[in-house]
Amino acid sequence: MDSKDEPGGYFTEKKITCSGFIAQVAEVAAKSIGFDFSEVDAHENEYYGLRYAEFVVPLVKAVQEQQLMIEQLQQANAELLRRLYDLEKK
Repeated sequence: MDSKDEPGGYFTEKKITCSGFIAQVAEVAAKSIGFDFSEVDAHENEYYGLRYAEFVVPLVKAVQEQQLMIEQLQQANAELLRRLYDLEKK
């Protein structure tokens, strides 16, 4: 590990804020649902890391599934609104 990545290193010294996933949280979440999450790199020195490139395919799939759910809910909502409108007309 490069010293610039260590706590108190380059990013802390330059007051650079970095964003990203917390590897330990990702690991616990994956284990809680029984998912073998090979994208977490755990090292003996307790530093964890994530292989971000490995996230792309599952994220794309999740977004596709979520979009399908959104479209189904929009259709159901439109049908309910149509039925409500018809009831209010009577």
